Amino acid sequence: MQGFPEAKRATPEMIAAAQPPAGYESILSNSPFGWENGPIFERVTEVGVQRGFRIARRHTNAGGALHGGMVMTFADILLATAVYAIAPPPFVTVRLTTDFIGPAFEGDWVEGKAEAEEPNDSLIAVRGIITAGDKTVATAQGLFKALNRR
Repeated sequence: MQGFPEAKRATPEMIAAAQPPAGYESILSNSPFGWENGPIFERVTEVGVQRGFRIARRHTNAGGALHGGMVMTFADILLATAVYAIAPPPFVTVRLTTDFIGPAFEGDWVEGKAEAEEPNDSLIAVRGIITAGDKTVATAQGLFKALNRR
């Protein structure tokens, strides 16, 4: 298996197209899958880390709304951010449950925040909310497993 040769950040052209709100910076992408579905941005505030992205055409479904698969991809990336704040990598997603609340559309800025509970053995429960403006797009709950380094 071939890994991602190097972590990448969004190019200036990608950042210009996404027009992230003030304070957001491109995340370092360590995954080919994440790279293809980004760019994803983050900002650190007094209440924690927020992540977000601008909905591009490639993120939409046949009805023109944000595709559920992209919502879940973003939810996984978002929840992992909260896990990373309390547990060192590596860790993996064990379960991800997403409740789709309302639509978002091409051009909308989608952002989310998540909170992780203290690890119970090697399992970490996380919950998050994903919004577009003042509308809730989805809520997500997950369970991550911290892996032992070999």
